[in-house]
Amino acid sequence: MKRLYIYCSLFGLILGMMSCNDDKETITVAGFQDGASSELTASQTSIELNAETAGVAALTLSWGSYNLGISDENYHLPDEMVNNYIELSTDASFNNIESTLIQGNSRSYTHVELNNLTKKIGFEPWKASPLYIRIKYVLGNNLAPQYSNALTVNIIPYGIRMNSMEMLGADQETVTGYLYSPAEDGVYQGFIGASGWMNAYFKENDGTMWGNDGVVGTAFLLSNDATTFWNIWYPGVAGSYLTTVNTVTKQWSATLLSELTITVDGNPISMKFSVPQNTWSGSFAASGACTITSATATTKAYTLETSTDDDAAISGTLNLDFYASIPKAGNYILKLAMGSEEIEATLEEGEIEPSSYFNYLEMINPDNWNDVKCRLYSPEEDYVYRGFYYAWGWENFKFATEDRETVYGSVPESLYELDPTGAAWNIWMDTENSAFYMFTANLADNTWGCEEITKVSVSGDFNNWALDTDMMEYDVDAKIWKITLDINFIEWGMNIILNDNWDMKLTKKNDGVMQYGAGNNIVPSEMGVYLFTLNMYDMGNIIYTLEKQ
Repeated sequence: MKRLYIYCSLFGLILGMMSCNDDKETITVAGFQDGASSELTASQTSIELNAETAGVAALTLSWGSYNLGISDENYHLPDEMVNNYIELSTDASFNNIESTLIQGNSRSYTHVELNNLTKKIGFEPWKASPLYIRIKYVLGNNLAPQYSNALTVNIIPYGIRMNSMEMLGADQETVTGYLYSPAEDGVYQGFIGASGWMNAYFKENDGTMWGNDGVVGTAFLLSNDATTFWNIWYPGVAGSYLTTVNTVTKQWSATLLSELTITVDGNPISMKFSVPQNTWSGSFAASGACTITSATATTKAYTLETSTDDDAAISGTLNLDFYASIPKAGNYILKLAMGSEEIEATLEEGEIEPSSYFNYLEMINPDNWNDVKCRLYSPEEDYVYRGFYYAWGWENFKFATEDRETVYGSVPESLYELDPTGAAWNIWMDTENSAFYMFTANLADNTWGCEEITKVSVSGDFNNWALDTDMMEYDVDAKIWKITLDINFIEWGMNIILNDNWDMKLTKKNDGVMQYGAGNNIVPSEMGVYLFTLNMYDMGNIIYTLEKQ
């Protein structure tokens, strides 16, 4: 007689004790009903789950299998005839159960898997609670299940921390700063370096977006209705703002720190603020070792009641706490970085030298200084700034520092000379043709110019460093350069060459970001067809994507 392999579809035959030979012979299963369940073990008995290690194993459960026997040697019982269920419960009596059928005799849970399961059965985030675990063994519907020993594992699940929020740019994507809520009560605060009339949105850690109430249209009134809200906007004065967002009252406020003073040896020292760095800096002479623990600011508060009216803004003072230790007498520079939850003070020996150098210039709409066309960057810090922009025929613009303290137009009757005074004219494109250009603003000699970019070549070992085989095309609507590449060879990678000029090249700065000038090559991870795109809005941080198709 052939050996018969019985699978789940034949449960009724075995479990019903049916006769194989006209009821003359009854087949029975041994080793299940005697209650000899296998021991359950756990890799840990106490776990604090962590979102930062979401994909890492947090808990492993193991248990043995039943060694079932059958009364007729002509039959065989496969191991999978016993179904194993992991039962998780909030109570030792297993009244509240989350049950999962498992193949095999072990199961590992990552932090995120275990967190989701405990959340599903009612565990509270950040609170230690016992999780009761056992294995339920099932052979058939007409047989009582067997159970392993029960284990207790203490679990601290995590939740979504509502202790901070992101400030986003007008594109609702670029992170420009952070606000903090230590009490996690829906009220967030932080210091933001804002240009005049800067636009922004706020985003909580659970994804809730906040903008200005577009229905009422009142400044400093918040809304989380993405279908109607507008971007929020700061007052017209650039500077350091203590920003408060209250999601409970749906209001926000901006308190300008118009002046900041520290005291050293009894002498007041005025600090200077940099909007791009969101940092206050000041230099002083110390007569000996001492500490500085605070600064005093004169303030102007803009609220729902005052709107952005400078005359209506509420004057006041604000004390800022930090710690800086001066080891000995000498000249020092104190810098206060404002972007973190706590003010970060750094001290270095020396004096601040007057400088007209700016990290960036921005090409702006002369009729709306908040409308930025592109950012220009000086990679050599030589006061020569470069940036890319698709300009329309006869288009007008100006160059400006990020804080808008200095705005450059053209000298009247001399288009290519820069003028930082109020007498300047708009700069304009002296052509009716629209094209993509590299603009140059030279603050060393106060001139500007532009060069049309007629060719953007992807050059690398995959095309033998050619300049004429893989040329990108500009999408005027999307404002990106793009090309589909067939990468069939990878060694040194590739970079971008402009106008066939190897002195005008774009190289990798870091993942997803390119820069103008010297840097690394982009090296694809594997061969294949890729969509390659470039967004050249910011010369210092040119965004690229390389997506395999």
